[in-house]
Amino acid sequence: MRADGFHPQILKFCAYTGIAFAFFWPFAAIMVANCQYILPPSAADPANKVVADYLANTTGIRIATVIFIFSSILYTTWSCSVMQMVRRREKQWPILFNIMVVSVACEVVVVMFIGFFFGAAAWRPGETSPEVTQALNDLGWLGVLFTGAPFALFQLALAAGILMDNSTGPVYPRWSGYYNIFTAFFMFEACLLLFFKTGPFSQNGVLVFYVPMIVFFVWIVVFSILTVRAINTEAGRTMKSATPGTRPVSAPVSA
Repeated sequence: MRADGFHPQILKFCAYTGIAFAFFWPFAAIMVANCQYILPPSAADPANKVVADYLANTTGIRIATVIFIFSSILYTTWSCSVMQMVRRREKQWPILFNIMVVSVACEVVVVMFIGFFFGAAAWRPGETSPEVTQALNDLGWLGVLFTGAPFALFQLALAAGILMDNSTGPVYPRWSGYYNIFTAFFMFEACLLLFFKTGPFSQNGVLVFYVPMIVFFVWIVVFSILTVRAINTEAGRTMKSATPGTRPVSAPVSA
């Protein structure tokens, strides 16, 4: 570890947790919950059908929601590794870093409450009124798709940090700044589900669910890889600067 606290192994471990997060969410949605959360129901479905879906795979859904909640730990550690790499460039006035910290705090709450609402819906299906289960299910889906603002803010702050880095050895490549702006657009676009119950902009629509979800998880994997590379580059600089220079060979002294 350097005198300034740089510890590449810890940073890389945190960066790799982003890939773990990108694995566990789809795994829980597809394999554990029997596709309950990767093939979203229509928002136009009656309450009785929502209850029937929960009763058909109650245990799997409950386990999946536990994974959703605890995977917020992985998203937190991953975000911190990205933020630390950006923080290095801001020095004494880390406004973008502070924006990203607040954004991550909001994002983690969102990730936890998505699982919380789906879990609450799966707790008493068939025991409470169908309308209650439907309302809890709706809250879960609104958490997935209607809460993109903090995620977009994080991406935009990260984009600003990347594009403003004019050093000779930038932490992230410049194209990744524009990539963040691209992904932020889909975080806002997913909010259209509030206005449509059927069609491509609805809860189970291609343009509101599938495209934003794919873009989001690919973004996490891409920045996990870029962050690991940035950490390795910084570690390489450390080793190079720590390598002692070769001492000139003295001429032999004549007798």
